[in-house]
Amino acid sequence: MSIAQDIAAKLLTELRLIILQLLADQPSGSANDASLCEAVNAMGHVCSREKMRELIFWLQGQGALHVLDLRMSSGLVVATLTERGHDIARGRSRIAGVAAAENGGA
Repeated sequence: MSIAQDIAAKLLTELRLIILQLLADQPSGSANDASLCEAVNAMGHVCSREKMRELIFWLQGQGALHVLDLRMSSGLVVATLTERGHDIARGRSRIAGVAAAENGGA
């Protein structure tokens, strides 16, 4: 694997953690793909809505999120944190493909 591929893979793991942490900070544990994309971009990352949806669906496949796909009606995908996702966001659990959170988060 090249250095560029290593960096891209690490960035993906970090973006997945950031999504979980952003959701953990929401009182409802939920947000739509547009809001998450805007928040991630405001943090200095570059993430398209298409990439955000890929990340959300990947996290769903790992059991970290529940996803409501409303693209046909509103054009949005709504992600809701699962218990597993909350534990990962707060550093109490780990899964391959998601950067490790610092333990001790609320």
